[in-house]
Amino acid sequence: MLTSANPAEKRALQAIYEERFGIPARAMEEWFVYSTGSVLWGLRDAPHLDEALAALRFERTGLPLLRRAGRFWKPTTVALQVVGKFVLRNMLELSRQELETILIEGELRGTRADVEQGYVALTGPDGVVGCGLYLDPDEDHNEGLLISQLSKARWSGMISSAVQALPGR
Repeated sequence: MLTSANPAEKRALQAIYEERFGIPARAMEEWFVYSTGSVLWGLRDAPHLDEALAALRFERTGLPLLRRAGRFWKPTTVALQVVGKFVLRNMLELSRQELETILIEGELRGTRADVEQGYVALTGPDGVVGCGLYLDPDEDHNEGLLISQLSKARWSGMISSAVQALPGR
């Protein structure tokens, strides 16, 4: 039996998606959100969802929306890809070359962006590719830094695709 996420978890979800990315709260109103401790999951709510789920055996079901990263909640790549069309702010568009660099090296130095420091939605030529962590320039580094937060399991396929797309291949 799935138990609904607690109020603090639901507030965290709203804060990340609505306040950080500008996604209207109504875009997620029809979701049933539950927690497995380190992950908040979402399912499209429907009449009799409880009965339907009770009849099934599963470990996890739904879309991972947020994952606990230390003390903070991080939006998942797959969730940002699903809701990407609703993102209004803190979105960083990357060229193919920048996307290739961040996929291979895990970071992109010298990034100056008109976004708030923190998690950002990364977009490429084909739409939202996932999540990055943007750090403003400071006394330790005089250039902005973008750190990939893309799932390492997804990296291998993306890197292969990026290398295949290189001119001369």
